[in-house]
Parts: sequence; structure tokens; C-alpha cells
Amino acid sequence: MKEPFADGLSFCSSFAIGLAISTGHPAGLAAAFAMPVVCLTGGSRRSAFRNASAYYSAGLWPMVPGLQRYLGHSADLLTAILIWSGSSILLSLPWTLAWTSDRHSQYWWRVLLASLTGIVPPLGLIGFISPVVGAGYLFPGTGWFGLAATALLPGIVLALSHSSASSARIGLRVALTAGVAMGICAHAFIAGLPALPARWEAVNTKFGDLSRPFRDFSAAQWIQEHIAASQARVVIFPEFVVPFWTDATRDFWSRTLLSCRSRGLVLAIGAGLPRERVGSSNGRKDVDLVNSYDFLAAIQALQLNGKSSPPAVPFERRPSDPISAHPAAYDNTLLILGAESSTFYQRVPVPIGMWQPLSHNGVPLRLAAPGVVKIDGQRVAVLICYEQILTYPILASMLQHPTVLVGISNTFWFDGTSIPRYQASAVQAWARLFGVPYLLAVNS
Repeated sequence: MKEPFADGLSFCSSFAIGLAISTGHPAGLAAAFAMPVVCLTGGSRRSAFRNASAYYSAGLWPMVPGLQRYLGHSADLLTAILIWSGSSILLSLPWTLAWTSDRHSQYWWRVLLASLTGIVPPLGLIGFISPVVGAGYLFPGTGWFGLAATALLPGIVLALSHSSASSARIGLRVALTAGVAMGICAHAFIAGLPALPARWEAVNTKFGDLSRPFRDFSAAQWIQEHIAASQARVVIFPEFVVPFWTDATRDFWSRTLLSCRSRGLVLAIGAGLPRERVGSSNGRKDVDLVNSYDFLAAIQALQLNGKSSPPAVPFERRPSDPISAHPAAYDNTLLILGAESSTFYQRVPVPIGMWQPLSHNGVPLRLAAPGVVKIDGQRVAVLICYEQILTYPILASMLQHPTVLVGISNTFWFDGTSIPRYQASAVQAWARLFGVPYLLAVNS
């Protein structure tokens, strides 16, 4: 095959795989397994960069409309395109460096190293659409062994396919046969996901945007009514359905929390926790909170209270609205309340939008924070929104041997894109790979 034609074919193939994974469909995630092969079959390092860029630019295009909604008035189309293209280029660099003319002896480890570079921080903080994300659809129930196979097989195939020796051709057939056999056996003989713990419930909501204080009033009323009627032992609610949790909030919830304790019910709820900024005082923090209140929304919420209409006030971002009404410094958490009490902190918040490097504001990066929290006797791995589209947080959690996987998210900002579907498919893939039951709680 002539080199220009081969380069064009690999470019088109890379772009097609990227488009497939951008849909968020499980088949698209599984197809990402072939990305290293098609990206590195080109005849030059420049070709490898073009192919990798095609994969990431096609796979990440939903970021453009998503970022415009997430950043609100502060982001025009050009800003969203710059972030999308910058992410694509950065994620392409490891694959560009992985290319080599000495393919037979080096590709098996170069591909593995490129994959790892895109998973672990610092690049792993934006480690989207990793080629290993679909391992659970290829080799369900095989755990770390299946993950290793997904990461290693492309490099082995590349190394053996570029050797003219008869032994290499035999080795290639053996590697391909072993991979196919492993996948068939995993699907045929490994049972499905274990049953969820008895009486666990994940609640999906349609509250829309609750980022402004007081807009959450009727939502809180609805949540407490749902808890009162629930027969579950553990009830899980989505990210940020309580925009920030303060002493006043706890007082408002006191009767519900007392009821939960008396019934033995555990409430797991996504909430923001205000933090003290360096050099700030309690008075300054209180002023920040008061200044961020939307009193018109509070009046509307009170008017809706007690009616049969949806519990939350619909909200569309106005050009004058700030990106977020959270306190300048806060934590994104899963609060465990009621019969048990603990706090799980988000480890990897959205860069710039939430985690603000070199600043004391926003949500802190907590790479060393625990990836598992104990709930109702179960070891629960928690992925909070942005963490669901990365690989590092879930692998860090799996090292701690969880028995349940829980994903909470607030997809209001990305509704209308394929990002929520990708999040759900990715969480399901990891649950299938490691053989743990999972629950998703989503606010849209």
C-alpha cells in the first residue's frame, strides 16, 4: 500500500473512531480500543500527529456547545473553540511522541506509555476519551487484567504487524486470537453485574439550574417530601441539588435529618460546602453569600410552594448572570447525612471553571483524597460529574477495592449534547470491567 494512501486511510479511520466515541454510545467507547493502531500506522511522526488530532478533535467536538452553556456569557464561540482545539492538541502529543521508525521492538511499550501519559496527572486532568475507556465492553468482569489487555494489545499488534519475519506473523495471529478468545469468554462465562445492595435508591431530578441561592428552595422541599415517602435504606441525590450547605441549611433540614436517623435511613446528597478563603473573615464570607442571593427567584419559589407544579423554578441564564453564585471558595461534595455522617470530596473538579490554579478561590484539586466512602456497610467509589469523563479518578478508586460504584452529576449545562450519554456509558463500562454494581443520580 502506497504511503500517501495509507496515511489518508489512517487519518479517516482516526476521525471516524473519534466521531463514534463522541456519540457516547457504548459501541463508540469500545471502538476507541483501535485508536492507537490507526493513529500510529502512518509513515511519519507528522502523520501520527494528524491522526491523533483527528481522533481527539472529532471525539471532543461536543465540548464546543457544552462550554458555551457552561461558561455562560463569559465564553463566546471562539473561546469554546480555543479550549476544544487546545485540549485536542495536548492529548495528541503523547501519541505523536510514541511514533517511531523502529516499530518492531518499541511499539509494545511506547503505546502503553502514551496511554498512561493521557491517564495520570497532569495531562490526565483533561484525559478525555482514553483508548482504554471501553475495556468494560470488550472484556467485562476481567478487572485489571482486562484493562492491561486493552492497553497492551494495540502496541503488540503494531509491533508484530511491522515485522516481515514469519515468527512475527505467527505471533500476530496468536495475539489477535488470544484477544478475541478473551473477549468471547468474558461475555460468555462471566456473570453480569452483582445485584445492588438491598433498598438502595438513586434519584434522578429535573430541577434545572440550581446554582443561584434560593432557587433551590422548592427543590429542597421536594427532596424532603421524597425522603419522607421513600422505603429505601440509602437514598442518593445528584450533584449540587443543594448548591451550598451551611449551618442555616442544616437547620432548615433538621426535621428531615432527625426523621432519617430515627428510621435508619442514609441520605447521600450532592452539595457545595463554602470554604474560608485565606485572609477572609466570617463576615466577609457572609456578605459574599448575601450578595449572591436572587430574591426574585426566592419569591417565585415561595409562590410555587404547595402547588402541584414542578418543584423548582425554571431558569435560563441571562447575559447579566455570573458564571456561578457559589461562594468564592467551596468544595463539591457528596454529603452523607441521617443515620450516618461523613463527607466525600470531589477530587478532580473542572479546570478553570471550578478548579482555579494559583488561586484560593473555586474548588480545590484533591488528587490524594480518598476515592471510596463507607455507606451502609458498603465501600462506595464515588465519581462526581467531571470525574466521570476521566480515567484517573475511577482507577484510583478501584485500587481501594469498592463494592459499589456511584456517579452523581448535574447535566443541566450540557443537556442537548452527547456528554451526559458519554458519562453514563463510561460509568457503566467501568462497572462492567470491575464487576461492581453501579447507580447514577443525575439532575437535568
